[in-house]
Amino acid sequence: MPVIEVSIRDLERLVGKTLSLEELEDLLPRLKCEYEGVEGEYVYYEATHDRPDLFSAEGLSRALKGLLEIELGMPGVILRQEKVKAHVDGPTYRPYAFFATIHGLKLDNEAVKQIMQLQEKLHITYCRDRRKVSIGVYDLSKVKPPIYYTKAKPEEVKFTPLEFAEELTLKEILELHPKGIEYGHLIKSYEEYPLLVDSEGKVLSMPPIVNSEDTKVTEDTKEVFIDITATDPQAGLKVLNVVATSIAERGETIGLVEIKGTWSGVTPDLTPESLLYDNTLTEKVVGIKVSVEKASELLKKMRMDAKPISETKIEVKIPAYRLDILHPIDIAEDIAMAYGYENIKPEPYSPPHPGMPHPIEFFSKIIRETMVGYGFQEVNSYMMTNKKLLYDMMNLPEQPTVEVLNPKHENYSCIRTWLIPQLMEVLSQSKHADYPQKIFEVGDVVFIDETSSTKTREERHLAFAIADREVTLTDLLAVLKSLSLQLGFSYKLEPIDHPSFIPGRSAKIVVNKKNLGILGEIHPRVLLNFELNVPIIAAEININVLKEELISP
Repeated sequence: MPVIEVSIRDLERLVGKTLSLEELEDLLPRLKCEYEGVEGEYVYYEATHDRPDLFSAEGLSRALKGLLEIELGMPGVILRQEKVKAHVDGPTYRPYAFFATIHGLKLDNEAVKQIMQLQEKLHITYCRDRRKVSIGVYDLSKVKPPIYYTKAKPEEVKFTPLEFAEELTLKEILELHPKGIEYGHLIKSYEEYPLLVDSEGKVLSMPPIVNSEDTKVTEDTKEVFIDITATDPQAGLKVLNVVATSIAERGETIGLVEIKGTWSGVTPDLTPESLLYDNTLTEKVVGIKVSVEKASELLKKMRMDAKPISETKIEVKIPAYRLDILHPIDIAEDIAMAYGYENIKPEPYSPPHPGMPHPIEFFSKIIRETMVGYGFQEVNSYMMTNKKLLYDMMNLPEQPTVEVLNPKHENYSCIRTWLIPQLMEVLSQSKHADYPQKIFEVGDVVFIDETSSTKTREERHLAFAIADREVTLTDLLAVLKSLSLQLGFSYKLEPIDHPSFIPGRSAKIVVNKKNLGILGEIHPRVLLNFELNVPIIAAEININVLKEELISP
Protein backbone atom coordinates (compact mmCIF):
# COMPACT_ATOMS: atom_id res chain seq x y z
CA MET A 1 0.00 0.00 0.00
CA PRO A 2 1.33 3.48 -0.83
CA VAL A 3 2.44 5.64 2.10
CA ILE A 4 0.93 9.12 1.93
CA GLU A 5 2.54 12.21 3.48
CA VAL A 6 0.20 15.06 4.47
CA SER A 7 0.86 18.32 6.29
CA ILE A 8 -1.39 18.48 9.35
CA ARG A 9 -1.65 22.25 8.98
CA ASP A 10 -2.73 21.91 5.33
CA LEU A 11 -5.19 19.15 6.25
CA GLU A 12 -6.72 21.30 8.98
CA ARG A 13 -7.06 24.16 6.51
CA LEU A 14 -8.95 21.95 4.07
CA VAL A 15 -11.13 20.33 6.73
CA GLY A 16 -11.82 23.62 8.50
CA LYS A 17 -11.09 22.21 11.95
CA THR A 18 -8.13 21.66 14.25
CA LEU A 19 -7.24 17.96 14.37
CA SER A 20 -5.50 16.30 17.29
CA LEU A 21 -3.19 13.34 16.78
CA GLU A 22 -5.66 11.22 18.77
CA GLU A 23 -8.42 12.12 16.31
CA LEU A 24 -6.25 11.24 13.32
CA GLU A 25 -5.31 7.89 14.89
CA ASP A 26 -9.02 7.17 15.36
CA LEU A 27 -10.34 8.47 12.03
CA LEU A 28 -7.77 7.11 9.56
CA PRO A 29 -8.58 3.41 10.20
CA ARG A 30 -12.26 4.20 9.53
CA LEU A 31 -11.17 4.97 5.98
CA LYS A 32 -9.16 1.73 5.67
CA CYS A 33 -5.98 3.77 6.15
CA GLU A 34 -3.21 2.57 8.44
CA TYR A 35 -1.82 5.29 10.69
CA GLU A 36 1.99 5.26 10.42
CA GLY A 37 2.89 8.17 12.71
CA VAL A 38 3.87 11.83 12.74
CA GLU A 39 7.18 13.50 11.92
CA GLY A 40 7.30 17.23 12.51
CA GLU A 41 4.18 18.73 10.97
CA TYR A 42 3.49 15.76 8.70
CA VAL A 43 1.26 12.76 9.31
CA TYR A 44 2.01 9.52 7.45
CA TYR A 45 -0.53 6.83 6.60
CA GLU A 46 -0.92 3.88 4.28
CA ALA A 47 -3.92 4.05 1.95
CA THR A 48 -5.32 0.93 0.32
CA HIS A 49 -4.91 0.54 -3.44
CA ASP A 50 -8.68 0.61 -3.95
CA ARG A 51 -9.03 4.10 -2.44
CA PRO A 52 -6.92 6.28 -4.76
CA ASP A 53 -9.10 9.23 -3.77
CA LEU A 54 -7.24 9.20 -0.43
CA PHE A 55 -3.78 9.54 -2.00
CA SER A 56 -3.54 13.24 -1.11
CA ALA A 57 -4.64 15.79 1.47
CA GLU A 58 -7.55 16.94 -0.71
CA GLY A 59 -9.28 13.57 -0.86
CA LEU A 60 -8.50 12.79 2.77
CA SER A 61 -9.97 16.10 3.94
CA ARG A 62 -13.14 15.45 1.94
CA ALA A 63 -13.59 12.06 3.63
CA LEU A 64 -12.77 13.42 7.10
CA LYS A 65 -15.37 16.18 6.76
CA GLY A 66 -17.97 13.43 6.38
CA LEU A 67 -16.84 11.41 9.40
CA LEU A 68 -16.67 14.59 11.49
CA GLU A 69 -20.14 15.57 10.19
CA ILE A 70 -18.84 18.90 8.90
CA GLU A 71 -20.27 18.04 5.48
CA LEU A 72 -22.61 15.13 4.80
CA GLY A 73 -23.61 13.43 1.58
CA MET A 74 -22.05 13.63 -1.83
CA PRO A 75 -19.74 16.62 -2.32
CA GLY A 76 -21.22 19.30 -4.53
CA VAL A 77 -19.54 19.99 -7.87
CA ILE A 78 -19.87 23.25 -9.82
CA LEU A 79 -19.31 22.78 -13.55
CA ARG A 80 -18.40 25.63 -15.90
CA GLN A 81 -20.67 25.98 -18.91
CA GLU A 82 -17.84 27.04 -21.20
CA LYS A 83 -16.04 24.03 -22.67
CA VAL A 84 -12.42 23.75 -23.75
CA LYS A 85 -11.95 21.83 -27.00
CA ALA A 86 -9.45 19.04 -27.60
CA HIS A 87 -8.56 16.80 -30.54
CA VAL A 88 -7.22 13.27 -30.06
CA ASP A 89 -5.16 11.50 -32.72
CA GLY A 90 -2.43 9.82 -30.72
CA PRO A 91 -0.39 6.71 -31.52
CA THR A 92 -2.27 3.43 -31.83
CA TYR A 93 -0.40 1.87 -28.91
CA ARG A 94 -1.65 4.63 -26.57
CA PRO A 95 -4.76 5.91 -28.35
CA TYR A 96 -6.93 7.45 -25.64
CA ALA A 97 -6.77 10.88 -24.01
CA PHE A 98 -9.20 12.57 -21.60
CA PHE A 99 -9.12 16.04 -20.10
CA ALA A 100 -10.54 18.44 -17.52
CA THR A 101 -9.86 21.95 -16.22
CA ILE A 102 -10.01 23.32 -12.67
CA HIS A 103 -10.58 27.03 -12.00
CA GLY A 104 -10.36 29.41 -9.04
CA LEU A 105 -7.44 27.63 -7.42
CA LYS A 106 -5.61 28.92 -4.36
CA LEU A 107 -2.25 27.17 -4.24
CA ASP A 108 0.86 27.37 -2.12
CA ASN A 109 3.97 25.19 -1.95
CA GLU A 110 2.20 22.48 0.07
CA ALA A 111 -0.78 22.41 -2.30
CA VAL A 112 1.51 21.94 -5.32
CA LYS A 113 3.34 19.20 -3.42
CA GLN A 114 0.06 17.37 -2.79
CA ILE A 115 -0.97 17.56 -6.46
CA MET A 116 2.38 16.03 -7.42
CA GLN A 117 2.02 13.34 -4.74
CA LEU A 118 -1.43 12.41 -6.04
CA GLN A 119 0.03 11.93 -9.52
CA GLU A 120 2.96 9.90 -8.24
CA LYS A 121 0.91 7.53 -6.07
CA LEU A 122 -1.68 7.00 -8.79
CA HIS A 123 1.07 6.30 -11.32
CA ILE A 124 2.70 3.56 -9.25
CA THR A 125 -0.58 1.87 -8.27
CA TYR A 126 -3.78 2.28 -10.27
CA CYS A 127 -1.94 3.36 -13.44
CA ARG A 128 0.41 0.33 -13.36
CA ASP A 129 3.57 2.41 -13.29
CA ARG A 130 2.30 4.53 -16.24
CA ARG A 131 1.87 1.50 -18.51
CA LYS A 132 -1.92 1.69 -18.48
CA VAL A 133 -2.58 5.34 -17.63
CA SER A 134 -0.47 8.49 -17.27
CA ILE A 135 -1.38 11.86 -15.77
CA GLY A 136 -0.33 15.42 -16.56
CA VAL A 137 -1.28 18.69 -14.84
CA TYR A 138 -0.46 22.07 -16.45
CA ASP A 139 -0.94 25.78 -15.83
CA LEU A 140 -3.89 26.54 -18.11
CA SER A 141 -2.96 30.22 -18.41
CA LYS A 142 0.24 29.22 -20.21
CA VAL A 143 -1.47 27.29 -23.02
CA LYS A 144 -3.95 28.24 -25.73
CA PRO A 145 -6.75 25.75 -26.45
CA PRO A 146 -7.80 23.81 -28.36
CA ILE A 147 -5.42 21.11 -27.16
CA TYR A 148 -4.12 18.40 -29.47
CA TYR A 149 -3.05 14.90 -28.45
CA THR A 150 -0.96 13.78 -31.40
CA LYS A 151 2.26 11.95 -32.32
CA ALA A 152 5.67 12.89 -33.66
CA LYS A 153 8.94 11.36 -34.87
CA PRO A 154 11.61 11.11 -32.13
CA GLU A 155 13.79 13.86 -33.64
CA GLU A 156 11.11 16.10 -35.17
CA VAL A 157 10.13 18.04 -32.03
CA LYS A 158 12.07 19.79 -29.27
CA PHE A 159 10.88 21.14 -25.93
CA THR A 160 12.25 21.88 -22.46
CA PRO A 161 11.37 18.99 -20.14
CA LEU A 162 10.47 19.52 -16.49
CA GLU A 163 13.38 20.68 -14.28
CA PHE A 164 15.66 21.21 -17.32
CA ALA A 165 16.91 24.53 -18.72
CA GLU A 166 17.54 23.57 -22.37
CA GLU A 167 15.45 22.10 -25.13
CA LEU A 168 15.87 18.44 -26.05
CA THR A 169 14.45 16.32 -28.84
CA LEU A 170 12.02 13.57 -27.87
CA LYS A 171 14.77 11.01 -28.44
CA GLU A 172 17.22 12.96 -26.28
CA ILE A 173 14.68 13.17 -23.46
CA LEU A 174 14.53 9.37 -23.32
CA GLU A 175 18.33 9.24 -23.16
CA LEU A 176 19.12 12.16 -20.82
CA HIS A 177 16.12 13.03 -18.62
CA PRO A 178 15.67 10.93 -15.42
CA LYS A 179 12.01 10.23 -16.28
CA GLY A 180 12.98 9.41 -19.84
CA ILE A 181 15.53 6.89 -18.64
CA GLU A 182 13.03 5.39 -16.16
CA TYR A 183 9.97 5.20 -18.42
CA GLY A 184 11.44 5.34 -21.92
CA HIS A 185 10.88 1.60 -22.41
CA LEU A 186 7.14 2.30 -22.71
CA ILE A 187 7.50 4.11 -26.06
CA LYS A 188 11.06 3.96 -27.46
CA SER A 189 10.47 0.85 -29.57
CA TYR A 190 7.88 2.73 -31.67
CA GLU A 191 8.48 4.97 -34.68
CA GLU A 192 6.36 7.83 -33.28
CA TYR A 193 5.99 9.15 -29.73
CA PRO A 194 2.90 10.64 -28.03
CA LEU A 195 2.78 14.43 -27.82
CA LEU A 196 0.43 16.97 -26.26
CA VAL A 197 0.45 20.45 -27.80
CA ASP A 198 -1.73 23.56 -27.79
CA SER A 199 -3.17 25.46 -30.76
CA GLU A 200 0.10 27.40 -31.23
CA GLY A 201 2.24 24.28 -31.25
CA LYS A 202 3.57 24.73 -27.71
CA VAL A 203 4.42 21.36 -26.22
CA LEU A 204 2.67 20.54 -22.93
CA SER A 205 4.18 17.08 -22.50
CA MET A 206 5.39 13.84 -24.00
CA PRO A 207 3.05 11.32 -22.33
CA PRO A 208 3.69 9.11 -20.43
CA ILE A 209 7.24 10.39 -19.85
CA VAL A 210 7.54 14.03 -18.80
CA ASN A 211 5.80 17.42 -18.85
CA SER A 212 7.15 20.67 -20.22
CA GLU A 213 8.98 23.08 -17.91
CA ASP A 214 7.13 25.96 -19.61
CA THR A 215 3.68 24.80 -18.45
CA LYS A 216 4.42 23.51 -14.95
CA VAL A 217 2.11 24.27 -12.03
CA THR A 218 3.40 26.80 -9.47
CA GLU A 219 2.06 28.64 -6.42
CA ASP A 220 0.84 31.39 -8.78
CA THR A 221 -1.30 29.02 -10.85
CA LYS A 222 -5.02 29.86 -10.69
CA GLU A 223 -6.35 27.29 -13.15
CA VAL A 224 -5.03 23.98 -14.41
CA PHE A 225 -5.47 21.70 -17.40
CA ILE A 226 -5.46 17.96 -16.63
CA ASP A 227 -4.64 15.33 -19.23
CA ILE A 228 -4.99 11.57 -18.95
CA THR A 229 -3.56 9.30 -21.65
CA ALA A 230 -4.39 5.62 -21.53
CA THR A 231 -4.40 2.25 -23.21
CA ASP A 232 -7.68 1.42 -21.44
CA PRO A 233 -10.44 4.04 -21.83
CA GLN A 234 -12.40 3.04 -18.72
CA ALA A 235 -9.31 3.17 -16.51
CA GLY A 236 -8.40 6.57 -17.97
CA LEU A 237 -11.84 8.03 -17.32
CA LYS A 238 -11.82 6.80 -13.73
CA VAL A 239 -8.38 8.25 -13.01
CA LEU A 240 -9.50 11.57 -14.48
CA ASN A 241 -12.43 11.66 -12.03
CA VAL A 242 -10.12 11.07 -9.08
CA VAL A 243 -7.60 13.73 -10.12
CA ALA A 244 -10.18 16.36 -11.12
CA THR A 245 -12.33 16.04 -7.99
CA SER A 246 -9.27 16.02 -5.72
CA ILE A 247 -7.69 19.17 -7.17
CA ALA A 248 -11.13 20.81 -7.24
CA GLU A 249 -11.13 20.70 -3.41
CA ARG A 250 -8.74 23.68 -3.67
CA GLY A 251 -10.70 25.46 -6.39
CA GLU A 252 -14.12 26.74 -7.31
CA THR A 253 -15.25 25.05 -10.51
CA ILE A 254 -14.49 22.09 -12.77
CA GLY A 255 -14.31 22.78 -16.49
CA LEU A 256 -15.53 20.37 -19.16
CA VAL A 257 -13.53 19.46 -22.25
CA GLU A 258 -15.15 18.51 -25.54
CA ILE A 259 -13.08 15.79 -27.20
CA LYS A 260 -13.09 14.70 -30.83
CA GLY A 261 -11.01 11.90 -32.28
CA THR A 262 -10.20 8.35 -31.24
CA TRP A 263 -12.72 8.74 -28.42
CA SER A 264 -15.30 11.51 -28.71
CA GLY A 265 -17.34 12.97 -25.90
CA VAL A 266 -17.21 15.41 -22.99
CA THR A 267 -15.06 14.84 -19.90
CA PRO A 268 -15.00 14.54 -16.98
CA ASP A 269 -18.24 12.62 -16.51
CA LEU A 270 -18.98 13.03 -12.80
CA THR A 271 -22.44 11.47 -12.93
CA PRO A 272 -22.85 9.43 -9.72
CA GLU A 273 -23.58 5.74 -10.01
CA SER A 274 -26.86 4.59 -8.46
CA LEU A 275 -27.17 1.36 -6.50
CA LEU A 276 -30.18 -0.17 -4.75
CA TYR A 277 -28.95 -1.47 -1.40
CA ASP A 278 -30.79 -4.12 0.61
CA ASN A 279 -30.25 -3.12 4.24
CA THR A 280 -30.75 -6.69 5.45
CA LEU A 281 -27.22 -7.25 4.19
CA THR A 282 -25.95 -4.96 6.96
CA GLU A 283 -27.07 -7.34 9.70
CA LYS A 284 -26.06 -10.40 7.73
CA VAL A 285 -22.54 -9.19 6.94
CA VAL A 286 -21.67 -6.61 9.60
CA GLY A 287 -23.64 -8.09 12.49
CA ILE A 288 -25.47 -4.89 13.43
CA LYS A 289 -29.16 -4.14 13.06
CA VAL A 290 -29.80 -0.56 11.95
CA SER A 291 -32.85 1.01 10.35
CA VAL A 292 -32.75 2.20 6.75
CA GLU A 293 -32.83 5.75 8.13
CA LYS A 294 -29.78 5.13 10.31
CA ALA A 295 -27.94 3.29 7.52
CA SER A 296 -28.63 6.26 5.22
CA GLU A 297 -27.17 8.65 7.79
CA LEU A 298 -24.04 6.49 8.05
CA LEU A 299 -23.62 6.43 4.27
CA LYS A 300 -23.91 10.22 4.15
CA LYS A 301 -20.98 10.36 6.59
CA MET A 302 -19.05 8.36 3.99
CA ARG A 303 -19.87 11.12 1.44
CA MET A 304 -22.58 9.25 -0.45
CA ASP A 305 -26.17 10.31 -1.03
CA ALA A 306 -28.62 7.80 0.45
CA LYS A 307 -32.42 7.79 0.58
CA PRO A 308 -34.68 5.08 2.10
CA ILE A 309 -37.30 3.93 -0.40
CA SER A 310 -38.82 1.07 1.63
CA GLU A 311 -38.42 -0.69 4.96
CA THR A 312 -35.38 -2.58 3.67
CA LYS A 313 -34.17 -0.78 0.53
CA ILE A 314 -31.94 2.30 0.21
CA GLU A 315 -31.19 4.18 -2.98
CA VAL A 316 -27.47 5.02 -2.84
CA LYS A 317 -25.67 7.46 -5.12
CA ILE A 318 -21.92 6.89 -5.30
CA PRO A 319 -19.49 9.72 -6.12
CA ALA A 320 -17.56 9.30 -9.38
CA TYR A 321 -14.24 9.28 -7.48
CA ARG A 322 -15.14 6.21 -5.37
CA LEU A 323 -13.57 3.56 -7.59
CA ASP A 324 -13.77 0.94 -4.84
CA ILE A 325 -17.57 0.59 -4.77
CA LEU A 326 -18.28 -2.38 -7.04
CA HIS A 327 -20.89 -4.41 -5.15
CA PRO A 328 -23.48 -4.05 -2.33
CA ILE A 329 -20.94 -5.67 0.00
CA ASP A 330 -18.82 -2.52 -0.39
CA ILE A 331 -21.76 -0.44 0.80
CA ALA A 332 -22.07 -2.69 3.85
CA GLU A 333 -18.38 -2.12 4.56
CA ASP A 334 -18.83 1.66 4.44
CA ILE A 335 -21.76 1.42 6.86
CA ALA A 336 -19.57 -0.59 9.23
CA MET A 337 -16.73 1.96 9.04
CA ALA A 338 -19.07 4.89 9.64
CA TYR A 339 -20.72 3.02 12.52
CA GLY A 340 -17.30 2.30 14.00
CA TYR A 341 -15.92 -1.20 14.38
CA GLU A 342 -15.25 -0.49 18.04
CA ASN A 343 -19.01 0.04 18.55
CA ILE A 344 -19.91 -3.42 17.25
CA LYS A 345 -20.51 -5.57 20.33
CA PRO A 346 -19.28 -9.16 20.16
CA GLU A 347 -22.00 -11.76 20.57
CA PRO A 348 -21.88 -15.55 20.87
CA TYR A 349 -22.09 -17.08 17.42
CA SER A 350 -24.57 -19.85 16.77
CA PRO A 351 -23.51 -21.68 13.64
CA PRO A 352 -26.34 -22.35 11.18
CA HIS A 353 -25.22 -25.98 10.80
CA PRO A 354 -23.41 -28.59 12.92
CA GLY A 355 -20.08 -27.87 11.26
CA MET A 356 -19.28 -30.35 8.48
CA PRO A 357 -17.06 -30.10 5.42
CA HIS A 358 -18.70 -28.69 2.33
CA PRO A 359 -19.67 -31.55 -0.05
CA ILE A 360 -17.21 -30.33 -2.71
CA GLU A 361 -14.39 -30.41 -0.13
CA PHE A 362 -15.35 -33.93 0.94
CA PHE A 363 -15.40 -35.08 -2.69
CA SER A 364 -12.09 -33.33 -3.40
CA LYS A 365 -10.50 -35.19 -0.50
CA ILE A 366 -11.58 -38.51 -2.00
CA ILE A 367 -10.04 -37.55 -5.34
CA ARG A 368 -6.79 -36.43 -3.70
CA GLU A 369 -6.48 -39.72 -1.82
CA THR A 370 -7.21 -41.66 -5.01
CA MET A 371 -4.54 -39.81 -7.00
CA VAL A 372 -1.97 -40.32 -4.23
CA GLY A 373 -2.87 -44.03 -4.33
CA TYR A 374 -1.98 -44.04 -8.04
CA GLY A 375 1.52 -42.80 -7.19
CA PHE A 376 0.98 -39.12 -8.04
CA GLN A 377 2.51 -36.35 -5.94
CA GLU A 378 0.23 -33.44 -5.04
CA VAL A 379 1.29 -29.87 -5.74
CA ASN A 380 -0.41 -26.67 -4.64
CA SER A 381 -0.19 -23.51 -6.75
CA TYR A 382 -1.49 -20.00 -6.22
CA MET A 383 -4.79 -19.10 -7.87
CA MET A 384 -3.07 -15.89 -8.90
CA THR A 385 -0.91 -16.23 -11.99
CA ASN A 386 -0.34 -14.38 -15.27
CA LYS A 387 -1.69 -14.54 -18.81
CA LYS A 388 1.72 -15.30 -20.29
CA LEU A 389 1.79 -18.61 -18.42
CA LEU A 390 -1.89 -19.41 -19.00
CA TYR A 391 -1.90 -18.71 -22.73
CA ASP A 392 1.37 -17.68 -24.41
CA MET A 393 3.46 -20.46 -22.88
CA MET A 394 0.69 -22.97 -23.63
CA ASN A 395 0.45 -21.95 -27.32
CA LEU A 396 -3.14 -20.89 -26.63
CA PRO A 397 -5.04 -17.75 -27.78
CA GLU A 398 -5.87 -15.40 -24.93
CA GLN A 399 -9.31 -15.91 -23.34
CA PRO A 400 -11.50 -13.66 -21.15
CA THR A 401 -9.76 -13.66 -17.78
CA VAL A 402 -10.32 -12.02 -14.41
CA GLU A 403 -7.41 -9.57 -14.10
CA VAL A 404 -6.09 -7.60 -11.15
CA LEU A 405 -6.46 -3.87 -11.66
CA ASN A 406 -3.23 -2.89 -9.90
CA PRO A 407 -0.99 -5.97 -9.60
CA LYS A 408 2.01 -5.60 -7.31
CA HIS A 409 3.88 -8.20 -9.35
CA GLU A 410 3.52 -9.11 -13.04
CA ASN A 411 3.63 -12.83 -12.20
CA TYR A 412 0.39 -12.45 -10.23
CA SER A 413 -1.78 -10.29 -12.46
CA CYS A 414 -4.83 -12.52 -13.06
CA ILE A 415 -6.76 -15.53 -11.75
CA ARG A 416 -6.13 -18.86 -13.41
CA THR A 417 -8.65 -20.38 -15.82
CA TRP A 418 -7.06 -23.85 -15.86
CA LEU A 419 -4.48 -25.84 -13.88
CA ILE A 420 -2.31 -27.57 -16.48
CA PRO A 421 -0.06 -24.52 -17.14
CA GLN A 422 0.99 -24.46 -13.48
CA LEU A 423 1.68 -28.21 -13.58
CA MET A 424 3.92 -27.52 -16.57
CA GLU A 425 5.68 -24.82 -14.58
CA VAL A 426 6.31 -27.27 -11.73
CA LEU A 427 7.72 -29.84 -14.15
CA SER A 428 9.93 -27.16 -15.71
CA GLN A 429 11.38 -26.40 -12.29
CA SER A 430 11.89 -30.10 -11.53
CA LYS A 431 14.09 -31.02 -14.51
CA HIS A 432 16.90 -31.96 -12.12
CA ALA A 433 14.80 -34.77 -10.55
CA ASP A 434 14.56 -38.32 -11.83
CA TYR A 435 11.84 -39.45 -14.22
CA PRO A 436 9.06 -40.48 -14.35
CA GLN A 437 7.45 -37.49 -12.62
CA LYS A 438 3.76 -37.83 -11.80
CA ILE A 439 2.03 -34.79 -10.29
CA PHE A 440 -1.52 -33.57 -9.75
CA GLU A 441 -3.42 -30.63 -8.31
CA VAL A 442 -6.97 -30.18 -7.06
CA GLY A 443 -7.80 -26.49 -7.03
CA ASP A 444 -10.15 -23.71 -8.04
CA VAL A 445 -10.26 -21.81 -11.32
CA VAL A 446 -12.35 -18.74 -12.16
CA PHE A 447 -14.11 -17.71 -15.37
CA ILE A 448 -15.87 -14.49 -16.38
CA ASP A 449 -19.63 -15.02 -16.26
CA GLU A 450 -21.83 -11.98 -16.99
CA THR A 451 -24.93 -13.83 -15.72
CA SER A 452 -23.53 -14.08 -12.19
CA SER A 453 -23.96 -11.33 -9.57
CA THR A 454 -20.18 -11.23 -9.19
CA LYS A 455 -19.62 -11.50 -12.98
CA THR A 456 -17.50 -14.60 -12.32
CA ARG A 457 -17.92 -18.37 -11.99
CA GLU A 458 -15.68 -20.54 -9.82
CA GLU A 459 -15.02 -24.21 -10.55
CA ARG A 460 -13.06 -26.95 -8.77
CA HIS A 461 -10.73 -28.83 -11.11
CA LEU A 462 -8.43 -31.84 -11.01
CA ALA A 463 -5.36 -31.75 -13.26
CA PHE A 464 -2.67 -34.40 -13.49
CA ALA A 465 0.42 -34.87 -15.64
CA ILE A 466 3.10 -37.48 -16.28
CA ALA A 467 6.56 -36.64 -17.60
CA ASP A 468 8.83 -39.45 -18.77
CA ARG A 469 11.07 -40.31 -21.68
CA GLU A 470 8.80 -43.13 -22.87
CA VAL A 471 5.38 -42.01 -21.66
CA THR A 472 2.46 -42.29 -24.11
CA LEU A 473 -1.19 -41.34 -24.23
CA THR A 474 -2.02 -44.90 -23.18
CA ASP A 475 -0.56 -44.19 -19.72
CA LEU A 476 -2.91 -41.24 -19.33
CA LEU A 477 -5.95 -43.23 -20.46
CA ALA A 478 -5.10 -45.94 -17.95
CA VAL A 479 -5.26 -43.40 -15.11
CA LEU A 480 -8.58 -41.99 -16.37
CA LYS A 481 -10.03 -45.50 -16.76
CA SER A 482 -9.00 -46.46 -13.24
CA LEU A 483 -10.38 -43.19 -11.85
CA SER A 484 -13.74 -43.85 -13.54
CA LEU A 485 -13.92 -47.37 -12.09
CA GLN A 486 -12.91 -46.14 -8.64
CA LEU A 487 -15.50 -43.35 -8.54
CA GLY A 488 -18.17 -45.08 -10.62
CA PHE A 489 -18.75 -42.98 -13.73
CA SER A 490 -18.76 -43.71 -17.46
CA TYR A 491 -17.25 -41.44 -20.05
CA LYS A 492 -16.64 -41.05 -23.76
CA LEU A 493 -13.73 -39.46 -25.60
CA GLU A 494 -14.33 -37.10 -28.50
CA PRO A 495 -11.39 -35.92 -30.66
CA ILE A 496 -10.63 -32.18 -30.46
CA ASP A 497 -7.98 -29.81 -31.80
CA HIS A 498 -6.38 -27.98 -28.90
CA PRO A 499 -3.27 -25.80 -29.49
CA SER A 500 -1.63 -26.98 -26.25
CA PHE A 501 -1.67 -30.62 -27.38
CA ILE A 502 -0.27 -32.52 -30.36
CA PRO A 503 -2.84 -32.70 -33.20
CA GLY A 504 -4.57 -36.07 -33.21
CA ARG A 505 -3.46 -36.82 -29.66
CA SER A 506 -6.01 -34.87 -27.63
CA ALA A 507 -9.64 -35.45 -26.71
CA LYS A 508 -12.59 -34.04 -24.84
CA ILE A 509 -13.90 -36.13 -21.93
CA VAL A 510 -17.70 -36.34 -22.04
CA VAL A 511 -20.06 -37.64 -19.34
CA ASN A 512 -23.78 -37.81 -20.22
CA LYS A 513 -23.25 -35.24 -23.01
CA LYS A 514 -21.58 -32.86 -20.54
CA ASN A 515 -18.04 -31.63 -21.03
CA LEU A 516 -16.01 -33.11 -18.17
CA GLY A 517 -12.56 -32.05 -19.29
CA ILE A 518 -9.66 -32.53 -21.72
CA LEU A 519 -6.62 -34.76 -22.06
CA GLY A 520 -3.74 -35.15 -24.46
CA GLU A 521 -0.03 -35.17 -25.19
CA ILE A 522 1.59 -31.76 -24.74
CA HIS A 523 2.64 -30.02 -27.98
CA PRO A 524 6.42 -29.83 -28.69
CA ARG A 525 6.20 -26.04 -28.96
CA VAL A 526 4.84 -25.90 -25.41
CA LEU A 527 7.62 -28.22 -24.23
CA LEU A 528 10.16 -25.83 -25.77
CA ASN A 529 8.51 -22.86 -24.06
CA PHE A 530 9.04 -24.58 -20.70
CA GLU A 531 12.50 -25.85 -21.69
CA LEU A 532 11.42 -29.48 -21.24
CA ASN A 533 12.94 -32.28 -23.30
CA VAL A 534 10.74 -35.26 -22.36
CA PRO A 535 7.19 -36.08 -23.49
CA ILE A 536 4.39 -35.00 -21.16
CA ILE A 537 0.79 -36.14 -21.02
CA ALA A 538 -1.81 -34.21 -19.07
CA ALA A 539 -5.52 -34.11 -18.30
CA GLU A 540 -7.88 -31.69 -16.57
CA ILE A 541 -11.31 -32.57 -15.17
CA ASN A 542 -14.13 -30.38 -13.84
CA ILE A 543 -14.84 -31.84 -10.38
CA ASN A 544 -18.11 -29.90 -10.05
CA VAL A 545 -19.54 -31.60 -13.15
CA LEU A 546 -18.26 -35.00 -12.01
CA LYS A 547 -19.81 -34.60 -8.56
CA GLU A 548 -23.17 -33.60 -10.04
CA GLU A 549 -23.16 -36.65 -12.31
CA LEU A 550 -22.31 -39.03 -9.48
CA ILE A 551 -25.11 -37.81 -7.17
CA SER A 552 -27.76 -37.27 -9.85
CA PRO A 553 -30.59 -39.82 -9.85
